[in-house]
Amino acid sequence: MMRFLEQFASDSIASPASTASPFSAQAILDGLSDAVLVVDADSTLLYASRGWQALSGDTQDNRCEEIAADVPTSVAAMPVTHTPPRLRDALHPADQDRWDMLATHITRRERPDCWRLRVLGPDHHYRWCEVRSQSLSLASPWPATLTLHDITERVQQEQIDAANLRSLTRLISGLPAMVYRARNNRYWSMEYISDGCLSITGLSAESLLDHPSITYGEMIHPEDADRVWEQVQTALQAHVPFTLAYRIRHRDGEVIRVQEKGHGIYSPDGTPLAVEGIIFADDGDSTAQAQG
Repeated sequence: MMRFLEQFASDSIASPASTASPFSAQAILDGLSDAVLVVDADSTLLYASRGWQALSGDTQDNRCEEIAADVPTSVAAMPVTHTPPRLRDALHPADQDRWDMLATHITRRERPDCWRLRVLGPDHHYRWCEVRSQSLSLASPWPATLTLHDITERVQQEQIDAANLRSLTRLISGLPAMVYRARNNRYWSMEYISDGCLSITGLSAESLLDHPSITYGEMIHPEDADRVWEQVQTALQAHVPFTLAYRIRHRDGEVIRVQEKGHGIYSPDGTPLAVEGIIFADDGDSTAQAQG
């Protein structure tokens, strides 16, 4: 990017934008959907591609401005004809401190990872952008090039997904049942388990997830454990859901009857990887099923 922009600047001096070749560096940068910027340590825009105009609504031509004296002469362009804007001023107020952090990383040449910043758009709504940076010169960290990729739709979908997940988590947590995902082994090692497990087993979700001293498989009544395993394996081989009724031993020693409905999770070649479903206390008369 650095050499490309240096070449761009040279081309800009030699050829005005109006007569630029369709294959010139400026034409290529202006053809990108992403915004490409060159900024100094104060976030002043020294160069902005057309993608920036589309993103921010800034109609000032920042594509041919004179860069400070400490920048290589190969990047110098036309004299400034207006006060150049600052990127920091176009950011959401809550993201301006994040820009300051990003600028510190650039100054220290720490090659920061991709950052997310919000830029005020022409419709006066903020657009989420994925920002990547690189120093323009090996001699100095500034000016720096930035590429801004609009990820607003992705972020909005992430926010919707997160809200849906929170709603689902609240719903599951309120169920008088245990929602789970377990590995397909005789211990039924839990990968996920809802808070409803406490009322059914007497153990918290953390107790059954993090290096448990007792597994859910060990809680199943010894007279039912083999039948449960065989019924689940038969259902997995046939790729069909399963419904079970069996007994478990509560943490306090009481024998509890439960019902379980679940299905398998499979690899692309059909190999069973895990099972997931729901387990709830059986208050009805399931003696025949549990012993069947």
